[in-house]
Amino acid sequence: MTLTAYTREHHFYVAIAKHVFLHADKGIVFVNDPIRLKDAEKFDLKPLVLYGLTVPGTQIEWQTFSLLDEPRSLSGVLLEGWEKASGLRGYPDKLKINRHIANACPQLQKSLDHIGGISLEIADGRDKQFSASLRVAQQRGLELGWYNRDGHVINDVKELNDHALNIHNGHVNGRRWEWIGNNAVKEQASKWMALPFKTRNTVLSPSKLDWVSGSWLSSWETTVPQNQKMHFWRHETKPGCYWLLSGEDENIDDITDEDWDRRCALKAKILVDCWPNKPGDIAKAIGITVKQLLWFLNGQMALPETEREDLSKLLGIEASARFVDYDAIGPCVLIAEGPKKCSIAYEELSNGGDLEYSVEVLPEKGTPDPSWRYVVFSAYGRLPNIFMFQRGSKTTDQLGGKLLMNYQGERKVPASIYRDVVSTCAQCSTHPLLNRKLMTEFGERYKHFFQEMGTKFYT
Repeated sequence: MTLTAYTREHHFYVAIAKHVFLHADKGIVFVNDPIRLKDAEKFDLKPLVLYGLTVPGTQIEWQTFSLLDEPRSLSGVLLEGWEKASGLRGYPDKLKINRHIANACPQLQKSLDHIGGISLEIADGRDKQFSASLRVAQQRGLELGWYNRDGHVINDVKELNDHALNIHNGHVNGRRWEWIGNNAVKEQASKWMALPFKTRNTVLSPSKLDWVSGSWLSSWETTVPQNQKMHFWRHETKPGCYWLLSGEDENIDDITDEDWDRRCALKAKILVDCWPNKPGDIAKAIGITVKQLLWFLNGQMALPETEREDLSKLLGIEASARFVDYDAIGPCVLIAEGPKKCSIAYEELSNGGDLEYSVEVLPEKGTPDPSWRYVVFSAYGRLPNIFMFQRGSKTTDQLGGKLLMNYQGERKVPASIYRDVVSTCAQCSTHPLLNRKLMTEFGERYKHFFQEMGTKFYT
């Protein structure tokens, strides 16, 4: 999308929601980890269809839902989004869809022709930006449960759609894209929101069903385990929506501070094991002794809240939306000290292999570093991390897809970028507090370069 030319592009997608279902008695239920539809039936959960529109490159999207057995007209969904969702800025110049929607709704182009001025484009199967729009939208569905701060019950699909529109408006009115560190997204979203709201004087019949469903709506099921142990949960003191959580039934309210400490320590140890500084240096940086740090990491003692928060910030871990856990978010430089430690840290930072790219960088011209090899990788929506592999080590001998999930191999980069990789890693290794700071700056400089590289790998 070229905003300077005022080309308005929307991504439109339809799928069965992975994280949102309807229960006859419990209302809208949010499912933390995806569940197969046949397994959902065991919990009397009815699947919902997610319809969404995304403005690519801006983190602005709108979504609405229907029951699977009560699908909505796609024309009606589009008209509602274009007329009600302020962040979409009205009608687009171009609407991009996937081949499944094109086959399921052959009259869509004709409907757009009635409106006038909207071209229809079918995304290539290798269009990673379009694929990301649906993937992010599925995650946003889960976030509708997280952002239900008032703790009210969402009784039905209508209330869910009202809630989704309120979340969209809150995101737009609060300009929440400015809260993130990605300058490109900030700039793109700001330019987009400066566009006038584009209206059309047209009348369509949005109530008539204009598409047919199919197995493509739930293609995500293929990677979801069968017969998972799940249980319903709802906060007792602030009752709101029910959640369906993985694992045996446990009372989240009974989780103690010690449990949180332990979970924080488990994630912290994964990163400390590969951090390019000694534990003593890390301890000194947050004002504790190395014994205190090691005892905390091994579950032998707790840390005061301030020191625990300082350690979490230094390492880049934060309390997870998945309730009783912590997530490693990076960005950071790590050293592959051993195959197992390396693989575990890589998996944590890559969201279990949900990678935008993972490549070993080599200079287009000149000689590579004689001592180290550098793997740059990023989970979707995050800044890049770098894993350093010492040449000649047993871990480096195993470098490949078996050690690093979804690893894409060697890629040559301009010599200036390669030198920056080497220099940034060297500087990050000098002091624990410099690691994430310098890697954030590195990520801002080259995030889009590596994203494009990842895209080219698949094309």
